[in-house]
Amino acid sequence: MAITIDEIKKTAKLVKFEITEEEAKLYAAQLSDVLDWAAQLQSVDTSAAAVAAAPAQNAAPLRADEAAPCPAAPAIAAAFNDKENNLLKVKKVL
Repeated sequence: MAITIDEIKKTAKLVKFEITEEEAKLYAAQLSDVLDWAAQLQSVDTSAAAVAAAPAQNAAPLRADEAAPCPAAPAIAAAFNDKENNLLKVKKVL
């Protein structure tokens, strides 16, 4: 699948990424190669292949989702000078 230089430039503009003409040509060629390779993989017949692994069989055991006190909470709270009703006040970010 061929990716055009114009598609690369349009995508770069959408994500506010500045690229040169040479970079656009390079990226178009590289992305086209990746997509061609992916298309080639899609055409491989895997119907006779055995399943290598089942994710559910290898899943890590889940722990119980229980609320627990944070052991570092007193140290964190002590680092704040401005507190009110068990809340920690911070300066505005915006």
